[in-house]
Amino acid sequence: MTGPFKRFRSIRSKLLGAFILVVALPTLIVFYQYAAESSKLLEHEVYTANQVLVDQAVNSMNQNAEKMVKMTYMLDSQLFTTFQNKSKRWIPESEADMSMFIQTQRKMLSLRDVLLDNFAFIGIADFTGDLVTTLTDFHRDAVQNIGSEPWYSMGIGRKGYPYWMQGYRIPTAWGYVEGVPNKEFVLVSRVLNGVGIVDNYGVVAIGMDIDKFYGVQPKSTEDFTQFLIWDGSERLNDLSGKLTITLTPEQIGELNKDSKTIKKLTFHNKDYLVNVAKISQVGASVAALLPMDQFHLQMDKSKNRSLVTILFFYIIGLFIFVYLLLRFTKPLYSLLKSIILVGKGDFKQEVPVMGNDEISVLGSNFNHMVARLDELVRSVSEEQRKKEEAHFQALQAQINPHFLFNTLNSIKLMAMLSNTNRDVSDMITALGKLMEFSMKQNTVFVTLQQEIQYLELYMMLQKIRYHDDISITTQVPEELLPCTMLKFTLQPLVENSIIHGSKLPLHIWIEAVESGNDLKIYVRDNGKGVSADKLQTIQNQLIQDHAKYSGIGMLNVDRRIKLHFGSEYGLEVVTPETGGMQIIITIPNRRELRE
Repeated sequence: MTGPFKRFRSIRSKLLGAFILVVALPTLIVFYQYAAESSKLLEHEVYTANQVLVDQAVNSMNQNAEKMVKMTYMLDSQLFTTFQNKSKRWIPESEADMSMFIQTQRKMLSLRDVLLDNFAFIGIADFTGDLVTTLTDFHRDAVQNIGSEPWYSMGIGRKGYPYWMQGYRIPTAWGYVEGVPNKEFVLVSRVLNGVGIVDNYGVVAIGMDIDKFYGVQPKSTEDFTQFLIWDGSERLNDLSGKLTITLTPEQIGELNKDSKTIKKLTFHNKDYLVNVAKISQVGASVAALLPMDQFHLQMDKSKNRSLVTILFFYIIGLFIFVYLLLRFTKPLYSLLKSIILVGKGDFKQEVPVMGNDEISVLGSNFNHMVARLDELVRSVSEEQRKKEEAHFQALQAQINPHFLFNTLNSIKLMAMLSNTNRDVSDMITALGKLMEFSMKQNTVFVTLQQEIQYLELYMMLQKIRYHDDISITTQVPEELLPCTMLKFTLQPLVENSIIHGSKLPLHIWIEAVESGNDLKIYVRDNGKGVSADKLQTIQNQLIQDHAKYSGIGMLNVDRRIKLHFGSEYGLEVVTPETGGMQIIITIPNRRELRE
């Protein structure tokens, strides 16, 4: 496979693909899911954070309300005697009345400054119609009908329980608080009864600056303020006490949900997140509205910033990974390039080795292997060169046998012409035929018939030499004559019988029989044989796989047979009952000739 498909099979592409499938793709999927769920998560986080802020603000409101209620009881206990002894309205011309009025006002200012601050006001109206306040530039004569004030009548109607008003404004004719006229207050009123006495004698009203009470400066959100007051009814009022929103039963149910549950309201086709916390002292709740469009706008900006930041670092990390991947795999590709060149026969390649990691160890061993290969190639080349030289020398050596063969023919001709001993001529003739057989038969294997013919020429020489005291008998069936065997197998064994037979006349028998898939050839003589110790030594040498042989004798023949046919074949030496020595040759029964 070539082209672009081959590149996808490289280790770099596999590692990069594994990184994309195992790391990059799952990370992108997780990030996508996170981005998809981030709106809900962020909405919950924002709602929870706003709820904490609202709870903190309401806690401060409860503390302010508690101070105001506590002051009503303190004023009731301290001013009860003063108002109990007062049976008519204070007369401005009466020095005693004005003295009592000023003392009462000072006590009220003292308590106000201790528990509240100078932006709050206190007013006490008795049932005679007199009103005492902590207002700056207070005009008593401007108070015409105190009973028309809602806090007065409601304070009496609540029978000792506090009554709360939102966004109360002091009549400008009465006076003002610290130079800030027409200010809005959170006001609480309660009937005075001497702390436990049945008869009531007046009503106390305490007002705190609306900004100081709620601790926030109301901010307008189009038609709605950020903080609204909810008394549990179908109305949501702004901090000034004006009616702002009329709630449906479903919206009331939404506001009554648990504080941990995200609440949402829709007004004028716009959605809002609503956090609600109850002002327990006042008996009302604060509802904080957050427009969803602004929330989503902020959330999208935050999410986009996060997305850009994450993608930036993600891409940087991906580039760094690819760079490191290329850097770490570069030695592998250098090694691969060198292996390809070595495969083409360039054994001079060497890869650079840096560090001591696995790749460096691999590169070092590769360099050592290539050096060894180069050395082996040179050694093989040198060996081949030597073989070529030996082959050339062998070709040259063939000249000598031809020269000797021609010389023998000349000697034979001269012997015949000079009427020399006939045996000389016969020996020269037999020797020439032996040499001719050796030169013509260049194969390793011959037929059994060819091997016997060669053996007969050899025996012709031996008979002349020993004056016909040596004879040989061959008993080989004609169907076995085409069987193949190693050349020069029988002659060394017959020669061994002649040398070690030590007896004349000597007779040698050669027989061949089939034995299954094998061919057995028996070479037996009637010589003196060998001793038992010598026979045991020969047998031990024949069964040793790693025995060293020399010459062309019996052990060399056994070794050649085992090398060509296997260890189950070879020679076996025994002493027959008739005396002498017998050698059994076992070879495969084959008919084809091989080089």
